[in-house]
Amino acid sequence: MAEPRRWISGFLTAALAFAPLAAQAQLETPKPLLGLPLPDFRADATLNATLAMFDRSADTIVADVGSRTVTWGDVADAIRGMPAIVSTIPVQYLYQTVTLQLMQQKALAVAAENAGLDKSPIVQRRMRNAADGALGQALLRRSLAPNTAEASLRAVYDGAVAGKPGPDQVRGRIIMVETKEQATLLIQRLQAGGDFGALAREFSRDGSAPEGGDLGYARLDMLAPEIGSVLFALAPGQVTSYPIRSGNFWFILKVEGRSQLPAPSFDEARTALERDIVHAGVPELRRLALEGAVVKYHGLAGKRPDEAAK
Repeated sequence: MAEPRRWISGFLTAALAFAPLAAQAQLETPKPLLGLPLPDFRADATLNATLAMFDRSADTIVADVGSRTVTWGDVADAIRGMPAIVSTIPVQYLYQTVTLQLMQQKALAVAAENAGLDKSPIVQRRMRNAADGALGQALLRRSLAPNTAEASLRAVYDGAVAGKPGPDQVRGRIIMVETKEQATLLIQRLQAGGDFGALAREFSRDGSAPEGGDLGYARLDMLAPEIGSVLFALAPGQVTSYPIRSGNFWFILKVEGRSQLPAPSFDEARTALERDIVHAGVPELRRLALEGAVVKYHGLAGKRPDEAAK
């Protein structure tokens, strides 16, 4: 079984890495993560219910890190920025991982401030850009709030989701290695009759290796694009005939089976519906905001700062 530190992955942006971890976590009893006490959640706590609880008391302080704090609101914001696969991870694991990462992030910020890096013009520019991004996102959320209200979401759900077939899913296996050359050699061994599970257990660097690379069933939106597009193009029993690169690793993929999920309940579909509605509305709001702003474009040559007052 993978070590707990495999859960720490730069705010969990690599969606593929979560498929085996999620499958393993569902079979394990959560344990304290790197010294962080196990949170006292109800055994049947759902992610949506937990996030709603965090939102209601967003200022509740989870940890003090020097002059900074980590709050329930911070945890909720971080979780909402993660890939869809995290919804399959037990809340205890997810909470521990995110809280620890936020504590580490705050500790790095304190150390950087103590080193005087907050005075750096480059850092200050990036902080201004981050603040502008947060302001813009706040306006977008407020502007689109009527479209994501309960009644609006239910209307979209009833018209587009309820009673219709659910998404396809595939059961896949992977072998993850560090080089294309090693992946190519393993594919040759598979083509010569090698057993995928045995080779995964021996060579794969992924957390699914002890299970023979078995990821369980996953939807397309739960996988990294370059992995998902290939897995969903394969027929059951097929193995990739060439290595697939994702991030810093090379993958060999196999599809064990396919199935179609039933239509999700409204609560299950809510997050995806909100995301799709926001994505559909954002381009028009950005266009209108730019039209309403005073803009002077200076081209590639630009304008020097000392000319700003001219």
